[in-house]
Amino acid sequence: MLDVVVNALALLFVLGVLIFVHELGHFLVAKYFGVGVEVFSLGFGKRVAGFRRGNTDYRLSLLPLGGYVKMVGENPDEELTGVPNEYLGKPKWQRLLILLAGPAMNVVLAFVLTVGVYQLGILVPADANDPVVIGLVQADSPADAAGLRPGDRVVSVDGETMPNWEQFRVRILISADEPMTLGVIRDGVEIPVPITPMASGEQGTGLIGVTAPAPPEVGAVTEGGVAAAAGLQAGDLIVAIDGNAISHWNRLVEVLSGGGDQQLTLSVDRAGSRFETTLTPRLGDNEVLDVGFVPNPANFFEVRSYPLGQALVEAGLKLRRDSLLLGEILKRLFTGRMSVRTLSGPIEIARFSGDATRTGDPSVVMSFMAFISLQLGILNLLPIPVLDGGQIALILFEGAIRRDLSLRAKERIMQVGLVILVLLMALVLTLDLSKAIPDSWFAWLPF
Repeated sequence: MLDVVVNALALLFVLGVLIFVHELGHFLVAKYFGVGVEVFSLGFGKRVAGFRRGNTDYRLSLLPLGGYVKMVGENPDEELTGVPNEYLGKPKWQRLLILLAGPAMNVVLAFVLTVGVYQLGILVPADANDPVVIGLVQADSPADAAGLRPGDRVVSVDGETMPNWEQFRVRILISADEPMTLGVIRDGVEIPVPITPMASGEQGTGLIGVTAPAPPEVGAVTEGGVAAAAGLQAGDLIVAIDGNAISHWNRLVEVLSGGGDQQLTLSVDRAGSRFETTLTPRLGDNEVLDVGFVPNPANFFEVRSYPLGQALVEAGLKLRRDSLLLGEILKRLFTGRMSVRTLSGPIEIARFSGDATRTGDPSVVMSFMAFISLQLGILNLLPIPVLDGGQIALILFEGAIRRDLSLRAKERIMQVGLVILVLLMALVLTLDLSKAIPDSWFAWLPF
């Protein structure tokens, strides 16, 4: 129950900040062009609290998942009076800038937060910028079936260069059930390897079953534990167990877990010298085997931080990559090449918000908020009536044909947009619930 409360409060905080910034963009540019603002609201529905300053009612409304700015003369149903502060009485280019200001503020917020994250320090996979050299192939995985081997280097996917693990993981992630061809260098020769990532997890994301090299290196050793009794020290490499070679941390975990509480003979490399020792895992809390040591975290993650100048550059590059990725995901969703199960609605976002908050790390919270803010800014530019992008498209269309559409036509367009938005929200809520409730309850769904 506590987790639910934390998730809800975290969601309200995250969305509250992002929506405030979005609506603030509309508000500031509207004021700049002399448009009157009647209401600045966080949330929809009945007014809960607020204050009035000048001619504007600043309010908090009952339903917190959204917000709006109500401008003077923005409703096409109302007859314009000719008062200079009416929205629809302003030139089209000014109305375009007012509409663009909301999404633009979300992108600016994402940039500012990302700069802050890069200055504070961000935890990233240690192999993110490493070449895609395969360290381990999971048994019975698509990679195993395709014949990939440890030591293979993946240099391309369908002809697109893959310079590092970060880009390769993202490409696989968005390509579930989509046949592809990997360009693989093996023994100095590039060969094509056809493969189809399998859908995995609640969101049906792509997986092929390979991991980067991860040495079986001992990290911290528990004082008084079985590893300490065996003489293991931080920095030791476990190169074999019972005579069987071990070259990857995941394989080490697999062998240790599969051996039960039996005595094992470990071959250990310490600073270039080899020795053998015995270790007997013991059953710890919750029936989990305790081997008395953990991996060296530096082999898996590292903290990267930059001075302001470099942080600005890195943040710009990251936002560019994330924007292109979101565009690719949207294209795949609309063309049916990616499952709609990858979409997340308020329930999932609340869970992610809560998870970020529970880490207690400001950089994690800021990074998550930047990610959501960028998505909010870009998605609001989609040409769906009711959204900013839909209204922008309508203004541009009217400008192209050099006349305004009739009031009836605009009403129909907005009605269609509202229906699309309601159906989309119903879809993501259903998907959210399907991830929290057994699949058998939703067997009737066509996705």
